[in-house]
Amino acid sequence: MHRHLDTLLTAEKVGTSFPPYQATYSFPDEYIDDFHSIIGCSAKGSGLINLDHAFGFSLKGWLRRADALKLYELAYFAEGDILELGSYHGLSTCILAKAVHNARRGTRILSVDLSAANSTKTTESLQPLGLERLVTTVCSEATAAVKNLAEKRRRFAFVFIDHSHSFRPVYQVCRHLPTVLNSCAFCLFHDFNDRRNGDPAYPQYGVYQAVLDGLDRELFDFYGVYGCTALYRARS
Repeated sequence: MHRHLDTLLTAEKVGTSFPPYQATYSFPDEYIDDFHSIIGCSAKGSGLINLDHAFGFSLKGWLRRADALKLYELAYFAEGDILELGSYHGLSTCILAKAVHNARRGTRILSVDLSAANSTKTTESLQPLGLERLVTTVCSEATAAVKNLAEKRRRFAFVFIDHSHSFRPVYQVCRHLPTVLNSCAFCLFHDFNDRRNGDPAYPQYGVYQAVLDGLDRELFDFYGVYGCTALYRARS
């Protein structure tokens, strides 16, 4: 496993630059497979990806090149099920499902969104790709969903957290994440590296501070910042 400790940003540097994608797992080439390469070619530099041509239809979403490449990699190598908190219209979900399909490890994805309309749209986005069978969508508030999954003793190898930009919802999820994680599971936080975090002009943004305050440092190790995402791993 590769850690990129030099990518951790101080509060003053958040959103001023976007570290490029770097691999966490070891694989021989620049990209894992053809679809990983398609993602890599879908944006220039740190720009937003556009996979409309690859998918064959237009799909709304905001993922930088490094965000999407890291999502695909972590889902591809996940040794267990995947939890997604916040799907919007399913761009991230489709990338996760495509990785799971290509890896053929028998992984399943549980996608949670507060909006019933978003959950429906996510399923609709998966259907033309033939990937809907890999994903179960749930309409729920994220922390409530995590608590419910913990009660059912569900455990996940990878969690993608993108349900809110605000401090408290992200902080609450961080506090409860250990209850649903496998040993050495990965957690990828979207919008961690966003200049609006901590900016008084955007009081609703607080992902960066929520992650730093909410994750127990005795239980998690920092692995790297890629684009606007931050990767942490649960200790064994």
